[in-house]
Amino acid sequence: MSTLPRRQFLARTTATLAGAALTRRGLAATTPNAAELSSTPPVIVSTWPFGKPANEEALATLRRGGSGLDAVEQGIRVTESDPNNPSVGLAGIPNAAGVVQLDACIMSGPGHKAGAVAAVEGFAHPISIARRVMETTPHVLLVGEGAMEFATKNGLERGPKVSAKQRAAWRKWRSEQKAAHAKSSGNHDTI
Repeated sequence: MSTLPRRQFLARTTATLAGAALTRRGLAATTPNAAELSSTPPVIVSTWPFGKPANEEALATLRRGGSGLDAVEQGIRVTESDPNNPSVGLAGIPNAAGVVQLDACIMSGPGHKAGAVAAVEGFAHPISIARRVMETTPHVLLVGEGAMEFATKNGLERGPKVSAKQRAAWRKWRSEQKAAHAKSSGNHDTI
């Protein structure tokens, strides 16, 4: 491993810090102020088609005077409620034990705040639980029973633990797993 002489280290560090300071000044001069931002229409982007209804709700929330956080939460709630979306929310795919466990995270730029929940069962809107974690606790992440106890104490909306459609899909998956295991020779080259 090569070493860096002290003089070179100090010179490089000084140059880096000076460059960072100049860049910040340059960015500050080009960053729009609040008045300029308020005249710019919001842009909301989703990766997948099922995000479009969420975007529409988020935009409607902003138009009603809601905050950016309100828009994010309300948009995500639309997706969490969609009975045809198996990737998140109440129609989510059960885990190996047949339980739908949901996760959510929300962040707020001002104040650098974040809240998240994981392995939540039987609640309709994990995003609302995550927001409550962010706004009312010193924590960033609550998991499993702790997250569910927090949600219950805060009166957050309950939902079904698993939809009938997903329960049937899980039963089919489980029977396929059992059949595949029964066919296996038992030799899988591990010690």
